[in-house]
Order: sequence, then C-alpha cells, then structure tokens
Amino acid sequence: MRHRAVRAGISHLVVESAGLLGIVGATAAPFSIEVGREAGLDLTRHRSRGVAVADMRTSDFVLAMTLRQLETLSHRFPQGGGRRLLLRAFEHRPEPQGGAPELDDPVAGPIEDYRAAFSIIRVSVDHLVLHLKHAS
Repeated sequence: MRHRAVRAGISHLVVESAGLLGIVGATAAPFSIEVGREAGLDLTRHRSRGVAVADMRTSDFVLAMTLRQLETLSHRFPQGGGRRLLLRAFEHRPEPQGGAPELDDPVAGPIEDYRAAFSIIRVSVDHLVLHLKHAS
C-alpha cells in the first residue's frame, strides 16, 4: 500500500499493518516473502504486531480481510477509528462497494494460493489508492 501510494503521488499516507491474534514479532510467512519478492517487494523485515487503541483512534480507514475481523474490531474498539471495510470492497473500482467478499487466508496452502491472494490485494490496493488520491 505504501509503495503504491508513493507511486501515485500520495506521500503523506501512513500505512500500518496489525493483527488480531496477539502475535508480536513474527516474520511474514515464507510464501508471502517469496510472492512479495516476485513483485519487487521486500517483506523480510516485516514483523507482526497487534492492533492498538491508538491505531483505531487515528485511522481514517481500517481494512480487514474477513467479516469476523470487522466484528472483532467493533467489539474490541467500539469507539473511534475511521471507516471499517473489507479490503475487497475496492476490488472492482475506486469507490468502495457493499457486499464485498472476504479474502481467504492462504496460510498452510500452496504458493499458488498466496499468489492468488496477492493478485486480489494488489488490485484492491490500487483502487483504494485511486480513491484516496481523488479524496485529497
């Protein structure tokens, strides 16, 4: 997301990645690193961290992969935070669409599952960047 935003001329964007499982300091999955490398991205320094209250208070957008993640965020952080959407709400166009499908987690699957997920993430992120660019 950060890389795509800078390429689109959006330099003021702060992009953070955080999870809900409480796993702190874990590296990206090996297939994630490989698929990122294939796309020219270096994920070797990525480390997991949990969502914090401050994240939710200061975010304009909070993107999740599944409806369960959105529900968990609503329960844990009922106050504050920006729009909460599934990432795939941006899959087909720069304006978010309702009824977006969830993004399956490729964990424990073959690398082809990671590539398929990355393809969906990339197009969704590209549309989100266009949305943000036109909103600024």
